[in-house]
Amino acid sequence: MSFLVNGRPTLTAMLKSKNTEDLLREIEEIHIQGPDAFGFQIEMLNPDERCEKNYRKIISAMGDKPCYITNYCRGNVIEHTDEELTEELIMSIDCGAKLIDIRGDLFDRNPIEYTTDEKAVEKQMKVIEKIHSMGAEVIMSSHVLKYIPGEEVFEIALAQKMRGADVAKIVTCANSMEELNDNLKTSVMLKEKLGIPSLFLCNGTHCRRHRILGPVLGSDMFLVVHNSRENMDQPTIKRAKEQLILAGFEM
Repeated sequence: MSFLVNGRPTLTAMLKSKNTEDLLREIEEIHIQGPDAFGFQIEMLNPDERCEKNYRKIISAMGDKPCYITNYCRGNVIEHTDEELTEELIMSIDCGAKLIDIRGDLFDRNPIEYTTDEKAVEKQMKVIEKIHSMGAEVIMSSHVLKYIPGEEVFEIALAQKMRGADVAKIVTCANSMEELNDNLKTSVMLKEKLGIPSLFLCNGTHCRRHRILGPVLGSDMFLVVHNSRENMDQPTIKRAKEQLILAGFEM
């Protein structure tokens, strides 16, 4: 079974709590609002609570909702190698995670999280094969964190596809109306031309409109939060549902 909902963007509630007990309470509250899936960011969990036992508790509490998991712990309180981060992600599959975030510069770190180094790419593909063999799916992410034209976004997304990713994820920026408008066009282009699902996001002064309209125009995941205090740029589950209904999606 695919992580993604067929026919509309998948409402993915991103968890924000930093310890296990708070995460369990947060998940319980979010269940009432009816998301399609949960997003669990390992890097946000307190370092002393990062263990298989807690991952099993947290993912089990999601019930029948699939788990999207990230592990962005580079240069945090404790430095982790890419091999260590990958091992932890693999372990999360045994704990029930369904969609595994593999960064586009895994094994060859790069400021825009995208590498073309042949040896690194070969190792990435082996990791993706391993994840698939365990019954999970891969979202490959490149946090570019600066504006780039749509053609460059597409080039990165296509490379992610060729490496075996099930979903392509790219995060850029929009700090002007021109950049915002181009990003909106890129959302449509990815939907029309890429051939696999995508999650295209941006940060910056003009990002909020793209965060809201991107899923309507083409992104296959809609990242949402429990309440607007957690992240002003990400819509709440309630607002996201309203947006999709207004756009004609069946909920």
